[in-house]
Amino acid sequence: MTSNIIVRNTLEGAAVGALAGCGLVLLMGGDGDDCARGAALGAVAGGVAGNQVGQAAAAKKTELVKRDQVLANLKGVSAKLNGVETSLRAVLRSQNSEIASLKRQLANKQISDASYRARLNAINANRRTVDAALATSERNMSTTRNELQAASKGGQKNLATLSSAAASTQARLARNRKLLAIAN
Repeated sequence: MTSNIIVRNTLEGAAVGALAGCGLVLLMGGDGDDCARGAALGAVAGGVAGNQVGQAAAAKKTELVKRDQVLANLKGVSAKLNGVETSLRAVLRSQNSEIASLKRQLANKQISDASYRARLNAINANRRTVDAALATSERNMSTTRNELQAASKGGQKNLATLSSAAASTQARLARNRKLLAIAN
């Protein structure tokens, strides 16, 4: 898409330059040969100018596309996180109920300490795995925020909403990690 913008602007600039070059030569009293030379010079000058305009337009378009991609990614992460939060809370409720039941069974000598510890270790291993995945996501969100701040300092505009969304997602990830207390 960006190369099409550059080519289109370059060609339009060359066409306008050619017309202007020929027109100026004819206005100054030149003939057909002079018109052709004027058109050639005008086409080169117009093409260079059009290329520069195209480069700027392509950069702006790329900036907008990247912004839209980041926004789409953040929305996707947020939607997935909604599902993760719901599942996480349900699993934690179930695990906490199981732990309470295991403690009662241990107190009533219905299960051995080894059985209790084995199941508790399995639950904690699962919690550590989920915590590690959430921590990775949290670090990725921090990286996204840093990149957005760098882009903003570099002159890219309209990134405040994205930065705010990334900060919100990062905070949600941190809150969910706090839910994963290791059971004892």
